[in-house]
Amino acid sequence: MPLLAFLGVSIVLTFSHGHYGPSFVLGLTGVLVATTVVELRRPSSVLNGASPLMAWVAAILVGTFLLGSNSQLIYAQQVPETRSLVNSIIASLVLASFLPIAFVFERPWRTRVLVTLAAAIVVLLLITRRHVLWSSPQPFIDVWTSSVQAVKYFLEGKNPYLQNYVDIYGGRYDYIPSFPYLPTWLLWSTLFAWFGGGAMDVRASLVAADVIIVGALVGLGRVYWKEWVRPLLAGAAWLACPISLFVLEQSWIDTLLSACLGVSFFFLARRWWWQAGLAVGAAVATKQYAVIAGGLLLIWVWRSGGKQAAVRFFGAAAGFGLALIVPFMVGDPARFTKFTLSSWADAKPRPDSLSLAAFIAHSLDFGTPDGMQEHYAKLGWIGPAAVLGLVVLLWRRKSPTLRSAIVFIGLAYGWMFEFARQAFCNYYHFVAFFFLVAALLPALKDPPVAAPAVVAK
Repeated sequence: MPLLAFLGVSIVLTFSHGHYGPSFVLGLTGVLVATTVVELRRPSSVLNGASPLMAWVAAILVGTFLLGSNSQLIYAQQVPETRSLVNSIIASLVLASFLPIAFVFERPWRTRVLVTLAAAIVVLLLITRRHVLWSSPQPFIDVWTSSVQAVKYFLEGKNPYLQNYVDIYGGRYDYIPSFPYLPTWLLWSTLFAWFGGGAMDVRASLVAADVIIVGALVGLGRVYWKEWVRPLLAGAAWLACPISLFVLEQSWIDTLLSACLGVSFFFLARRWWWQAGLAVGAAVATKQYAVIAGGLLLIWVWRSGGKQAAVRFFGAAAGFGLALIVPFMVGDPARFTKFTLSSWADAKPRPDSLSLAAFIAHSLDFGTPDGMQEHYAKLGWIGPAAVLGLVVLLWRRKSPTLRSAIVFIGLAYGWMFEFARQAFCNYYHFVAFFFLVAALLPALKDPPVAAPAVVAK
């Protein structure tokens, strides 16, 4: 079921670009409802277990086909790199079309063919991401402009959170022109801007984050399966997500958030508690809502490893997160808080959000920013209540697996965004990540600590 949920969310985003439409909202809600019901009932069926190899092949085929039909970029220019972008996508689709042929062979040749093709698709899709940066060099979105300006301020020795930023939208939206993201993103994007000789395209760091995600998926998969084929297919499926190039073009930083959490999942599967805490601390210092994943993972660590493990995990996460945030905050705590919290919390609800809140607003004829602001209090409590309910259920679940914790994280974010003030493409692309990771893991139990021995059949 998680792999179907990943595909369902990805397809909705491909056709909606993360913006409101009644059919898009209903489709997304249907995916979340079905996944929630299946996970809470926990039937002993293949839909609640690790996805078979053929399902991964189908996911890659669907993704590369949709990418081949339309890269989804909206600011691509007519430059040679755009042709290279299209060619690399088509090459990925051609290789993906050969994947089913592998099932004609018996082992070990089946495995060899699948591993070779999956690895080649991974490399091609990573190259495709490089072409995105050159094909669409200046996206008209404040995430890109504010991040580039923040990196410039930082390299000049200034605190980016104390500087002024330009409203590129000319007052059309209710938001504070600022750098609203937390220091992990600033430091990570600055690192790649510096390595890039001052090119300042912060999106190079997001390509690197995708590399880390693939590495985390492969490492996590090998902990459970002791093989290369299933983890590499999962990595290829992630990169083939048909909306992923659009997410990169728009500079949305949730890819870095997914990378941090993906690394934490690998460490948690190995029971490396404080190392996982460091990765979660980096996530919490990337974007504000990472604390939800951190909280659910803390519960799983407590249930799986006991109080001592939870203390090590929480101590590392809190300590590292604060170490990243505090140096940028001490200069002017009020301004830092205004940029990183108030700019989100005080914004008016967006009627173009991909959410049930927007759907209800339009259905009841108050689908304007002011109308939604007036009625949002009647709906805004539902998302946090759903998160709290999932926290309680995870705590009460007998012997929760890491897979169940990851599914609960995806559901918590999904339901929170359904009733959030704003919910767009990057939010649900982030949700889809958790479903894909969960699809890689078996449903019944985690591997033993000393000898991971779950072998694919």
